[in-house]
Amino acid sequence: MDRIKAQADTLWKILSEPKTYATYKDAVLITWIILVEAALLVWLVICLGLVVFEWFWNSSIVAGRNFRDWFNNRIEGPSDQIASETGRALLSASKNGLDFTIAAAKSQLGMPVEEKKEAK
Repeated sequence: MDRIKAQADTLWKILSEPKTYATYKDAVLITWIILVEAALLVWLVICLGLVVFEWFWNSSIVAGRNFRDWFNNRIEGPSDQIASETGRALLSASKNGLDFTIAAAKSQLGMPVEEKKEAK
């Protein structure tokens, strides 16, 4: 029983020293700083992903329009306007929804935010 009491006293002396408190306080502060910086890095990577997605989206739209123009010039007769108008409506709806998100992501990354272009 005396060994247990002696060991408990030794442990309590170590835990109650100011040096121990300072060490654990520093460890907690450093851990908090690491977590904050890691969260910021994750956020910036998400923003970068959104910007890359926007670039891919816009490139795909341009490629699709170029292909459609090429294809429409290769065939004879009237083209189906319903599909074209539906595609434009879907594009407009999804583009408007993404514009705000992309602008916020670019702002977070410190990139210039482009002004909204008027639809033709």
